Amino acid sequence: MSGAERKSSFFLGFLLLPRAKREALTAIYAYCRLIDDIVDSGALSKDEARRMLDFWRAEVGRLFDGRPTHSISAALVRPIADYKIPRQPFDEMIRGCALDLEKTRYETIEELESYMRGVASSVGVMCVHVFGWEFTPRDKMLEFALNFGYAFQLTNIIRDVGADLELGRVYLPMTEMRDGGYSEERLLSRDHSPAFDRLMEGQYRRAKAYYARARNVVDFRDRSALLPAEVMAHVYEGLLEKIKADQFRVLHQKTRLSSGRKLVLALRAGLYCHGLGH
Repeated sequence: MSGAERKSSFFLGFLLLPRAKREALTAIYAYCRLIDDIVDSGALSKDEARRMLDFWRAEVGRLFDGRPTHSISAALVRPIADYKIPRQPFDEMIRGCALDLEKTRYETIEELESYMRGVASSVGVMCVHVFGWEFTPRDKMLEFALNFGYAFQLTNIIRDVGADLELGRVYLPMTEMRDGGYSEERLLSRDHSPAFDRLMEGQYRRAKAYYARARNVVDFRDRSALLPAEVMAHVYEGLLEKIKADQFRVLHQKTRLSSGRKLVLALRAGLYCHGLGH
């Protein structure tokens, strides 16, 4: 596994999976990392990135026709067959990442959710097929993946407000910013005011609702199969709580959790998934 994979938040849960599932998730991770890097690594111009995404749109088609031409897509052939992963989330990942080439502002939460569905919920849909489930209806399991994707990505957005400003990007819904008496100009000047706190408190509550919605649709008998997702969720939700406890000091710093704290949260996820915690 790469260093980036080792640092990923569900690595502790990932370790507990059978080898075939670990290999499938490694192949999915490689695909998602590649698509994300095309847009965010800074190595390509916008036109070059668009051309690469066009290649991958076509490559996903070739993959699902059984004739991939790239090593990363070739590694996905077996997982797609073994775990019946549909094509749609692979296309969605490309659609979501492509938005970062065209948009730097999101007017409404609906626009932002469309973006988050592409860059995050798509990954969740791929992963739950690998994790497997038995008792939760399929539409509810896809709702679980959708809402955990929203929760993780909005937690990232809250954490990265200041870092995203450096890239010229604002992912906070502009209508909510204006309605709350804050403004883009004040954000760009990194004005941490009561209005900013109210705006961030609203995003915090929304993220908490996504976490709750995801958990509420899953049959409790499927929790143990979803342990890697819950490890990631417990860590991300722990990060969200730390940001709130630090009074949303995200304009000039990036909040992080210690390795020890992540381990504690991962253990709590294990207890929760086995009916021993909440």
